[in-house]
Amino acid sequence: MEAVHLSKLFIDTSAFVALVDKKDDLHRPAVNFYQSLDEKIILITSIFIVSETYTWLRYKRDFKAAKLFLNIIGEAFKTDFIKIVYPDQVMCEKIPGILEKYQDQDLSYTDAFSFLVIENMGIKDVFGFDCHFYSAKCILWPVVKK
Repeated sequence: MEAVHLSKLFIDTSAFVALVDKKDDLHRPAVNFYQSLDEKIILITSIFIVSETYTWLRYKRDFKAAKLFLNIIGEAFKTDFIKIVYPDQVMCEKIPGILEKYQDQDLSYTDAFSFLVIENMGIKDVFGFDCHFYSAKCILWPVVKK
């Protein structure tokens, strides 16, 4: 895959799961995309995504996979390789409005917070496979044919 040059990239749960879980149908496209990223890109996620990913891996795979994810994300955070966004009170107060705005979709609380982070940080590109991000006018990476 040719190098992908983006300035900021939000990483969703679906991307983290695909990267860590070798049994995931999207593992190979996720790994190929991740390896193609420019070193200067700013990677961003949220503490809710970290929580959701850990929980998914723990329940659907095993403790070993979930712990591996936490170790990877912890090292990435310590070395400033990824920025993890935490909610403040103002952000939390805005989440119900986002859920209301998109009530025709099955958004989770985590999805709504992700939309808020993307909007607040001016992010257009999302590494993930969740089509909800199209509603937030984002570009999903990598492009995969289903």
